[in-house]
Amino acid sequence: MLKRDQWLDLARKLDWEFSYVDEKEAFPEAASGHPWLPQTEWQGWDEPYRTSYGEYVANQHAKDASVYAVRDAIGRVEDFQKLDAAWMNAVKLHAATLPLAEFAAVIGNLRAGRFARDSAWRTTATFGALDELRHTQIPLLLMHELVRWDPQFDWTHKFFHSNDWVAIAGRHLVDELLIASNPIEFAIGTNFVFETGFTNLQFIGLASMAHRVGDRMFEKMVQSIQTDEARHAQIGRPVLETVLKHDPAYAQYLVDKWFWRSWLFFAVVTGFAMDYLTPLRDRTASFKEFVEEWVIDQFRRALSDFGLKRPWYWEQFLSAVDIYHHMVYASAYTYRATVWFNFALPGPDERAWLRRKYTRTWDLLDPVWERITERWRQAGPGVEWYSHGATPVGFCDLCQLVLCGGTPERNTAEVYVHDGRKYIFCSEPCLWIFKREPERYAAHKDVVKRILAGEAPANLIELVQRYFGLTRFVWGKDVRGGRYPWLLEQATKVVNPPGQSHKKMTNDK
Repeated sequence: MLKRDQWLDLARKLDWEFSYVDEKEAFPEAASGHPWLPQTEWQGWDEPYRTSYGEYVANQHAKDASVYAVRDAIGRVEDFQKLDAAWMNAVKLHAATLPLAEFAAVIGNLRAGRFARDSAWRTTATFGALDELRHTQIPLLLMHELVRWDPQFDWTHKFFHSNDWVAIAGRHLVDELLIASNPIEFAIGTNFVFETGFTNLQFIGLASMAHRVGDRMFEKMVQSIQTDEARHAQIGRPVLETVLKHDPAYAQYLVDKWFWRSWLFFAVVTGFAMDYLTPLRDRTASFKEFVEEWVIDQFRRALSDFGLKRPWYWEQFLSAVDIYHHMVYASAYTYRATVWFNFALPGPDERAWLRRKYTRTWDLLDPVWERITERWRQAGPGVEWYSHGATPVGFCDLCQLVLCGGTPERNTAEVYVHDGRKYIFCSEPCLWIFKREPERYAAHKDVVKRILAGEAPANLIELVQRYFGLTRFVWGKDVRGGRYPWLLEQATKVVNPPGQSHKKMTNDK
């Protein structure tokens, strides 16, 4: 009987010359991707981490058993009820954006499992599809138990099936990257940029924070998912190597495009969790510090390995690391009823911490939070709408996120006219991507355009309830309803200053 190392390469490499059909008919460019090359140009494709199907099943079974064991031990409702309320909303945010995006990745991998140009690539992509199906099932399983405690967890499954503005932005990214992309763009955009460049930030960084918070179930979930990422993340490098040989400009474009689009997504999902929804005592580092460690350094090394240039917008990206997720969080907090999770109002201690971590930009942002805080002081606890926006906000015609690029002093929005229609973008890189591929993006309608077309209601309450599908029991609120000890203490000092009784103040009035 042959040993593993004697037969594994034979099982990986099963390409052959076609006798009954032309190679380009079996692998058309529309399905296989650009540049179209004969199979001989791909036969050097190689993945460093190799596995057989039997080994794969055994390893995955062991990992699943480990997740189930942790769930049985500490995955009950009462275990989650002990955790910090703000942190639980970081869990809700990730639980909703993760599983069905992973399911879309199943489709992308399966397309590569058929139309990728080397048999070893097709085999690895098939394992990747099985990985992503597992990543879909784990959060759906773990969060389902929590729905009876908190209906916001129902959005773990419902999110991508809704017309919520965050879901629209999420689908816009996920559909293009994971479902509509051919295997070459999928490998570079997903496997090389998204998974190698960004998921370490999400899974390793957040696992560390979950450990500090005491959320062992979330920690185990993301760690179990991350152990699979290393396998199919390796697809991207050999694909990029081949494309660089034949069309280096296109390779550079795909890297630049998907780095920017991936950055915007992670800035929202992971930036919110690290800088606002993790309890201050449990924060090990800021989102910016995690990006510098897990994204910037790694990405620079990867570019250097391939002889690629840094994206032309690199300085804009570095500026955005300092402020973009703060701008989106402040915008989303002010329109919190339009989403399915709750928000924490940063208090004096949190704002002091953020000032130390973001010395260059926090002076621009702090007045925004002071104004929101003052609205809470005036309204008192429980009065959500006094610190809430009343009209819909604008969205980028590329990324579909709110138009809050730049700073409170200078917005980076760009206006562009295409085929007689005016488009607005949150940033120059989003406009640049649109100009390169207008046929992909020009027909898409953001929330505001749907309102103007009569497809969605203009009244905010109707928009939230009827179009976004959020009831008053589910829509986002302040996590403490304004009942922060520091805020109540400040309000008492204002109402009853030292040396005056409440009665005397009432009589004077």
